[in-house]
Amino acid sequence: MGYFEDALRWFGHLELPLETARTRLELARVLAQDQPSLAISEARAVLSGLDRLGASHDADKAAALLRSWGAGGRSVPREAGVLTRREQEILGLLVQGYSNHEIARRLFISHKTVAHHVSSVLEKLGVRNRAEAAAYAARLGSS
Repeated sequence: MGYFEDALRWFGHLELPLETARTRLELARVLAQDQPSLAISEARAVLSGLDRLGASHDADKAAALLRSWGAGGRSVPREAGVLTRREQEILGLLVQGYSNHEIARRLFISHKTVAHHVSSVLEKLGVRNRAEAAAYAARLGSS
């Protein structure tokens, strides 16, 4: 438990909320063996925080863990991630078939920044890859 507490203290000090939430979820897994009600309470708090962060993949993992404990996942469905204006722009360029390097050159941003935005778009849309993101966007555009 000491390692989890140290990690939580450092992640909090460094203002890393996603890492803090992930650590708290792992702590809940450990607590489940001896203190199931505390583990469920911790996992529910983590789930709420992950939803607020927009970390839908991690939130889905927390909800699945809660369900595996018989505690139910979310009390209300997760809202679809709302794309920022820049993410919408990136998605539009993905639909057109641009690579990360081409998007970076076109928008005058770094390749690493493009990769971050693409990852965020995939996460928020709940898709696995660029092709699925493009198909998703195409379906929305045609409705």
